[in-house]
Amino acid sequence: MSADDDWTWVERLQRFGVHPGLARTRALFAALGDPQDAFEVALVAGTNGKGSTVALLDAMLRADVARRARATRPGEAPRPSPVARFVSPHLTRFDERFTVDGRALPEAALAAALRDVRPHAERLGATFFEVLVAVAALAFARAGVGRAVLEVGLGGRLDATNASEPTLSVITQIALDHEAVLGPDVATIAGEKAGVLRAGRPAVTSAEGVALTVVRRRAAEVGADLTVVDEAGAELRDLGWAGVEVRGLGPAPIRAPLLGAHQARNLAAAALAARAWGAGWEAVAAGAAAVRWPGRLEPLDAVGCRWLLDGAHNPAGAHALADALGRLGANPRVAVVGVTEDRLEGELPAALTRLAPVLVATRASRSPRAVSASRLAERLRARGGGQGVVVAVDDVGEALGAAADLALARPAAGPGAVGADAPDAADPPTVVVAGSLYLVGEARARLLGEEPEAFERWQ
Repeated sequence: MSADDDWTWVERLQRFGVHPGLARTRALFAALGDPQDAFEVALVAGTNGKGSTVALLDAMLRADVARRARATRPGEAPRPSPVARFVSPHLTRFDERFTVDGRALPEAALAAALRDVRPHAERLGATFFEVLVAVAALAFARAGVGRAVLEVGLGGRLDATNASEPTLSVITQIALDHEAVLGPDVATIAGEKAGVLRAGRPAVTSAEGVALTVVRRRAAEVGADLTVVDEAGAELRDLGWAGVEVRGLGPAPIRAPLLGAHQARNLAAAALAARAWGAGWEAVAAGAAAVRWPGRLEPLDAVGCRWLLDGAHNPAGAHALADALGRLGANPRVAVVGVTEDRLEGELPAALTRLAPVLVATRASRSPRAVSASRLAERLRARGGGQGVVVAVDDVGEALGAAADLALARPAAGPGAVGADAPDAADPPTVVVAGSLYLVGEARARLLGEEPEAFERWQ
């Protein structure tokens, strides 16, 4: 088989969906010689904030490795092993899912791992995500990784990442999402997320309310050593456009350039998790300050506008984004939004109407699951109670252009007219892009003048 055949095969696997369960992944690991046992694993589960927490924890651990490497003298202990990160889905490039020391795995290493995983995966009937978890384990083991931070895909208890044996578990905010698979209420979903906890191992959670009650009970049942963000003495601060800050955990404040008050909870969870794995406070602070996590309230300047890109793909995420926009004083005039088919009937469209008075509905071109612009626009109008303006533009590039034109338009006459709050030329107007992460990734590439990848986006 050629490398191209392997990539075509794994791309097509997405269409067969997700089948929760650990048996196939465990069999796949065994067939590959259990590569996941070659390094320590941290699992990060939750509904919202998983990716940001993974990025923060990865950056902190890498800073700690760098600190220890600088302190190592010739003839003393060997150089610390690198840190890896696995996330899903990716934003703009497939190889973003697999990084070692902050860099995407070389194409040859990724292709070699996929080639070796494929025959076993075909024999076992492994799913797309199970294949990716096995590829990550094999490639990370071959790269000599010492620790890997893995983002849980769906739930936790039956997610393929949970076929590994984590020595650290993190559970972020929990809300309603994927109810058809995980359960009808927050308590049930929290029980699934809590499946990543392990006896005698440290765990950190930023969960609240009924979700926290469930996680705490499960931790006691399995004997996990649980730390709760809200009980750790952390003072969470929103610094506006400067990011977020956490005080009270260490000798000095910890700051990260991630926007939105919700990121302070993720920062605190990551800091506590890094400390549980032995990272020094200096490394925690350095990693937090250096973190980058594109597509999550990420500001970009293009075509005369300030763009804010955020993968707010569920109601809780969209409400958090709307709240963050208010605290930032961003006052976006236009929002470009797109969702997948499974989100159209839920509460997400109503939450998206909070983002701006003018909405441009569109669809990610490489996502067969994406809802057409016209159907989404119809739902937005219905859920928005007739307030504001909604237009439909199927092509993402054209939607971005239309949004920029609307944002840059001079104020129309009369109160309440579209553009009535338009800033002057010295203060570029703000446009939000939100909803499906597939849309955000494609929009980001176009705004940066890059060609969106050809990989079909089902998962």
